[in-house]
Amino acid sequence: MKIPILVPLLLALALLTPLRSQTPAPDSNSGVQTMAPPPRHIMPLTTNRNPNPIQPPPEIRERIDKFFDTLKGGDCVAAYDGLLAGTRLDTQVDKKSDFISRTQTAFGIYGKLTDWEVFDNYSVGSNVIVVTYLSRHPIQPLRWRFVYYRPDKTWGLINIGFDDVLLDQLD
Repeated sequence: MKIPILVPLLLALALLTPLRSQTPAPDSNSGVQTMAPPPRHIMPLTTNRNPNPIQPPPEIRERIDKFFDTLKGGDCVAAYDGLLAGTRLDTQVDKKSDFISRTQTAFGIYGKLTDWEVFDNYSVGSNVIVVTYLSRHPIQPLRWRFVYYRPDKTWGLINIGFDDVLLDQLD
């Protein structure tokens, strides 16, 4: 009997997904205790493929390198201002403020950024590129994911995220 590939993947995902608090939350309509939904991950777990650590196109690489170089200099606000300039993300003030705050907190925990490198680069079709970088810090690295879209002739950043979850990268 063949087991579809989706079943082992879903099982692995269920085992790797962190659990929410075990305290049931009351349902406002019925008063019945229910479990809170699991958190939505900012960046999904990797697929079963080897990383492709090649540099992105020059126009993407230059912006990301400038972003990390500015972060390395200690100016989170200027780093995000430069990276997000001209993107839809730049107009989302609360989200941008959250990026800055989370970055400052992460650097406070793991130490100042010392270096960075491409970990993975792949395309989704011909107009979307997903690039994952690892930034080096004294305590441990952080994983950064940048998603670029090319609606015409130029690449534009449409999503960014970072975290300290590296276990799924080690298999």
